[in-house]
Amino acid sequence: MPRVELIYDLDCPNVQDARTALLKGFAKAGLQPTWTEWDRKSPNSPPHVRCYGSPTVLVDGHDVIGVEPSDDSDCCRVYDHGAGALSGIPPVRRIVAALSNGNTLASTRSAKGVSGRWRSLASLPGVGAALLPIGHCPACWPAYAAILGSFGLGFLLDSTYLFPITILLLAPALFAFAFRAKTRRGYGPLGLATVSVGFILTFKFAYVFDPLVYAGLFGLVVASVWNAWPRRARLTGSCPNCAQ
Repeated sequence: MPRVELIYDLDCPNVQDARTALLKGFAKAGLQPTWTEWDRKSPNSPPHVRCYGSPTVLVDGHDVIGVEPSDDSDCCRVYDHGAGALSGIPPVRRIVAALSNGNTLASTRSAKGVSGRWRSLASLPGVGAALLPIGHCPACWPAYAAILGSFGLGFLLDSTYLFPITILLLAPALFAFAFRAKTRRGYGPLGLATVSVGFILTFKFAYVFDPLVYAGLFGLVVASVWNAWPRRARLTGSCPNCAQ
């Protein structure tokens, strides 16, 4: 059960609506509604609540939209509800996401960054297959033959097998770029990865030209880094006079 806190000012006009949003969030997340409320200006409140505006919902110690604590936060909060709609009430969907994941958006961004990096590793097998030589680089052949031969897989060095193997290993990478792309960096990394894979397959197997193969490999690596790079959440500002 995540630890939920509601931080507010006594004169804030949005507190009751924030409670209603919390109730809706708990209901949609399928959890029993339980939270702690803190008056920002009460001497009995813990120090961390003074670092957020009113009203603020924390889940496991993090703001539901990812705003970091700040000493200059003696103000009312304004939240972006999408399509240009602003409100002083935390979005229910963000509360639901935080409750369902047991974390806030800040924690989720970190998790997405980690999972994005793991998804990006899906491109490594394809990169390795693309680096295998076909009919050239004689100095590399003995090493590859010895490694694959020790596993009884020496036949894989034949170009007849290497082409479908390379496709088979690069396909999961493209799927990883496409899967939930909107939640990371959009479809830019997927587009770059697709072009890079096209370069690798075309100039390694159809029209052998090593510089463009390496360009494709470099593009695939860049797409992987781009895809894994943490996405900064759009934070909303505060209005010091909205309570009046």
